Amino acid sequence: MEITGKRILVTGISGTLGPRVARRFIEEATEVRGLVRSEGQADYCKQLGITPAFGDLTDVAALETAMQNIDIVIHCAAYLGDDIKLAVAANVTGVEYLAAAALDAHALFLHISTTSVYGEPAGGLITEATPLSDDHHAPYIQTKVRSERILQQYAADGLDVIILRPGAICAEENSYWGDRQVKRMQETEVVTWVHPDDVVNWVHADNLAEMVHLVVRMGTPGDVYHAVDANIPETEFRMQLIKASGKPYQMPDRPVERPLYTTDKIRTLGYTPVRSFPDTMQRLIEFF
Repeated sequence: MEITGKRILVTGISGTLGPRVARRFIEEATEVRGLVRSEGQADYCKQLGITPAFGDLTDVAALETAMQNIDIVIHCAAYLGDDIKLAVAANVTGVEYLAAAALDAHALFLHISTTSVYGEPAGGLITEATPLSDDHHAPYIQTKVRSERILQQYAADGLDVIILRPGAICAEENSYWGDRQVKRMQETEVVTWVHPDDVVNWVHADNLAEMVHLVVRMGTPGDVYHAVDANIPETEFRMQLIKASGKPYQMPDRPVERPLYTTDKIRTLGYTPVRSFPDTMQRLIEFF
């Protein structure tokens, strides 16, 4: 899809990915709006050059207002916690309401899902065609699977949907897999949550924003893409952060997780990363 002349609505504007995505489209789009719930978030949008649109994912009327004249919806928002009611509200009900508004507006819907929809596989090769884990107990995984099922239904009704499934989103700022890992290690007495034999499906948040931009331009409605830069052994990732922290380490008593996620489909569109794993690691290590 041509981006010039389009109006774009981005959710999750206060998160790791949302602001990066919004900034990536500002120069080309006629308007980029950010869905916000507070004056503080609205001020943040204005600083980024984004138009704030007040509303909540569970407020149908507010979504209809935010969606006026919108051509593309990029849904980055999600609830990652363990409260099932909050997870359903954000990841299921919110997706359904937003999809309905996008269908009425004849807008393209780009959904940021997660590789967690496959559950927690111990190993094997995971492709975009691997079955989803419909019966997983974790609220986040369960509701993200349900959100994809809802979007499949809306696609059957005529909504143009593209799904990106990111892995472990890493960044030097506002990222669970980046600066927050560093902070957690700094604040703990003993690091106990990293298994040295695991493999992490790593993607930098800036690279993910590039993937979003690429898929909007070059992707085909109905397609699903893994958003993974590389499958990184923990010996090269968080074990190196532990070493830099100087903190004692205790191996967790749990099964090893070594699934390998395919990365070739997104690259067929011409994807090239803008941030590298070695450079990111160097910056994270410098935080200690």
